[in-house]
Amino acid sequence: MRKTLMLLTLFLCTAGSLLAQRTITGKVTDEKGDPIPSASVTVKGTTTGSATKDDGTYALTVPASAKELVFSSVDFESLTIAIGSSSVINVTLKSLSDELTDVVITGYTRERRRDFVGASAKVESKAINQVPNGSIDQLLQGRAPGLYVTAGSGQPGTAANVIIRGVGSISGSSTPLYIMDGIPIQAAAFASLSSSDIETVDVLRDASATAMYGSRGANGVIVITTKRGKTNSKVVFGINSQYGVSNRTRPKFEMMDSKQRIQYEEEVGRENGVNIGPGWRFSRFNPSNASLPEATLERYDAIRDSLAGMNIDWTDIFFRQGSFQQHQFTATGGSEKLSFYTSLDYYKQEGIAIRSNLERYSFRTNLDFKTDKFTASLSTTLNYSQSSIIESENTTAVTNPFASIYYALPYEQPYINGVLVAANNSAFFGNVVTYDQREGSTALERLMSTTNKSNEIKGVVGLNLRYKLFDGLSIVSTSGIDYREVMGRRQILPGTYTGGQVAGGQGSFGESVGRFVRLFGNAGFNYNKLISKRHSIDLNAIFETTKSTTRNFNYTGFGIEPLLQNSPAGITPGSVVNGQGRFIPTVGGSGSIHALQSLVVVGKYILDDKYILNASYRYDGTSSMPLANRWKSFYSVGAGWNAGREDFIKNINWISDLSVRASYGLTASPITGFGYMALYGATRYAGTTGFGLTNINNESYDWEYAKTLNIGVDYGFFKNRIRGSVDFYNKLTENLFIDQRLSATAGIGSLSINAGTLKNTGWEFVLAGDVVRKRDLTWTVGGNISFNKNEITDLGQVNEFILGTSIIRVGLPMGTHYLPKWAGVDAATGNPLYYNLDGTVTTNYDRTAQSNVGYGSWLPKYNGGINSTLTYKGIGLDIFFSYAGGNKRFNNEDYFNQVPNFATSNQGTAMLRRWRKPGDVTDIQKFGTARQFSSKDIQDASYLRLRNVNLSYTIPQSLLERVKGITNIRVYLQGQNLLTWTRWTSFDPEDNNNIAQFEYPAARTITAGISLNF
Repeated sequence: MRKTLMLLTLFLCTAGSLLAQRTITGKVTDEKGDPIPSASVTVKGTTTGSATKDDGTYALTVPASAKELVFSSVDFESLTIAIGSSSVINVTLKSLSDELTDVVITGYTRERRRDFVGASAKVESKAINQVPNGSIDQLLQGRAPGLYVTAGSGQPGTAANVIIRGVGSISGSSTPLYIMDGIPIQAAAFASLSSSDIETVDVLRDASATAMYGSRGANGVIVITTKRGKTNSKVVFGINSQYGVSNRTRPKFEMMDSKQRIQYEEEVGRENGVNIGPGWRFSRFNPSNASLPEATLERYDAIRDSLAGMNIDWTDIFFRQGSFQQHQFTATGGSEKLSFYTSLDYYKQEGIAIRSNLERYSFRTNLDFKTDKFTASLSTTLNYSQSSIIESENTTAVTNPFASIYYALPYEQPYINGVLVAANNSAFFGNVVTYDQREGSTALERLMSTTNKSNEIKGVVGLNLRYKLFDGLSIVSTSGIDYREVMGRRQILPGTYTGGQVAGGQGSFGESVGRFVRLFGNAGFNYNKLISKRHSIDLNAIFETTKSTTRNFNYTGFGIEPLLQNSPAGITPGSVVNGQGRFIPTVGGSGSIHALQSLVVVGKYILDDKYILNASYRYDGTSSMPLANRWKSFYSVGAGWNAGREDFIKNINWISDLSVRASYGLTASPITGFGYMALYGATRYAGTTGFGLTNINNESYDWEYAKTLNIGVDYGFFKNRIRGSVDFYNKLTENLFIDQRLSATAGIGSLSINAGTLKNTGWEFVLAGDVVRKRDLTWTVGGNISFNKNEITDLGQVNEFILGTSIIRVGLPMGTHYLPKWAGVDAATGNPLYYNLDGTVTTNYDRTAQSNVGYGSWLPKYNGGINSTLTYKGIGLDIFFSYAGGNKRFNNEDYFNQVPNFATSNQGTAMLRRWRKPGDVTDIQKFGTARQFSSKDIQDASYLRLRNVNLSYTIPQSLLERVKGITNIRVYLQGQNLLTWTRWTSFDPEDNNNIAQFEYPAARTITAGISLNF
């Protein structure tokens, strides 16, 4: 009986427990209706959960006490649903990337795009992450309208030149302000930051967004948002690994091979009697060899034949196939209150030039804590990088190996009996002779005898706090630090040819330390309230302070002891009696402290979700200005109309979205120096060391102000299958700094005064469309194009002045080329011809009297990008082009390869078609006539570049079910800088200045990778 009662009790308890549980089923899909596999479905506050299948369905047994289910998935916004009495719950998750696309982040505000009245563009993580490039700013090329990005160098990690809506200054900076997670960070210092940690980049272009940054906003603002964890999501680990190789792209100009070079040397000798090499030195036609015996002449013939067949490929000596690898480990997840994102990243890139590379270690942790009243977000990143770079570029000197590759003669043998031979000498061995000034060997020896390395530590910490006082009103605060320290080391090894050329003749050892620290903090109030479901008010009032400190120190010592050549201990102490001061080291350094304090007010009012008014006011005070102009006000006003929400437009079926916006505001260019102060420095006068004036006091010194008008339209048609925007802007920059010449009695040559005016006017277009939009197949094509007209409208007391090979003149754009016009070659005499200003032709060259314009500017008239994204089930193909057009650059590389002044160096094959006799019609003048800078050397630098191609495959979930723990695997193959279409004949048309001087070209890189989540 007792056993029967026990069994009955156990049965009733079990039955009660079973009756208390129930099973809930359903399906999880995205906004397009496609199923989301491996989505997490959990009972809120417990570990009870399940995952969706390939078709998005799930089944979960929940206890009677369960009240809510939490649905979450990677790259989707988490969703909490009340269970109630439902047994079937179907949900749709919103794509997190779509949410970010629909939000504009300005640094001070986070606004829905439809409520934003300014001009902005968003670059998403897909376009940035895992792209084989060491600098974040270079990844933005062609990605946003109004943004012109040019890589000044292909060296790994080199920063790009970034211009938003045209150059806005003559002598000042046109670099935009960078904000990362609310903290201003140093521009052009991205080699140590990992692009794989970036979620989005917002490019703010008009005054409505940039005026809230006041005196730092005239050049635009780039807001970087890093990745963060998701609340109510399980912990997900990720691994991404990729390997690849880089190769050089080839210029269009051709250099002489050894056979052509020997022929050229002989022809020059026969025609002009000039000895420029062994082709003439050992020629039977050389009168100096006329009396030599036949045996000697036969030996000379053998030497010429041997040299003609040598063909040393200097590109293979100085270039290499670079290697690339990147590995990242991430962990992300979160509970109801706390979420996190952590990443470890290793990046290593070998440049295509020997001795150039970048190796980087990055660590990031982002934490977010949230309660009903309090929110805290902590962003931290610590990075360390090591770089080795070539000694110099942008020069035609032997210190630039890219120049030496083309100067070197093709028969110059760098190694003789295994020994690298440099310097001006001749050497015979066997039947082969090397005879020249040995530019290639000397450059190679210098490259191998010197080092140029730097180690960088980069850390950024930011803390964002918000506390809700009561409904609608919160206290907000942001604080942080941007720290960067670069330690450099340059050596010239003792016992080498190059080491013998420096002071003391025993090499050198030098170190440098540069430290940048920016402390930032703000605090204020935010009022956000929806009144009567019609009136939306958002108001921010913030006090802000910034302090930036820069310190630099360097030294170079001489007389290096070979056993201690890698340490400063190897330096010979210098004194005036030690070899007459040959070993006295050089020492230098600098430092500055800059402070900025501001009051910022930003407000927005929205009526009926249709009509928007926006305004901002900022009051800035900076230590970089004199007392008279230290504090200035900046402002913006804007208005928007969400016309697509009007009833009379809602009834038009093919219009999905339509909004109109306009803004106007005043900003200024950042000033970090102390140009207004009387400054002094060490000098020498009549051989005596002294202390002299380096800058004159100027109490009227002021900011460069920019007034910007922007009018834009955003649209979407046919359920947003076609979407885009159009913007017109007019940006007038006043008070530009102009260097005014002073009398020699002033003790200084010039004074920088505010006198110029510059205008940038342009149109920006964005268009994207879903060509195919089906369940398994989607093909999206889009692009952007920007047209900008740059014009100098005032220069104060002058109308023009020369700046290098350019002219600064009222009515012309910045960077306008200014040279005599090439008129060809006189067929009768072979002399070069030039146009006078009156149109007549002359053989006389007068740069001062003949220079004119009409050859364009190095700034493009238009630029942009084109993208295509194709997805079919698990296959993805992304293709991206960037382009620029209407710009002209001075090709100094062609000039040096076609100028007889440097005939002892190798030259381009174009010299083989030089004028040789009366009647020859050619574009190359006769040998012996000086080649001068002219319009002949200005070339069209327009280009279309296949920037990136990414082919990927995501393994289906049905196959992954067999691999326990792994939720996603994606493999991919991508190429960077694959093809370039251009008329430019030199290395790379894409550069950040007006003149090409054998810069480090961009590499073609191909990588293969795999990413997985578990």
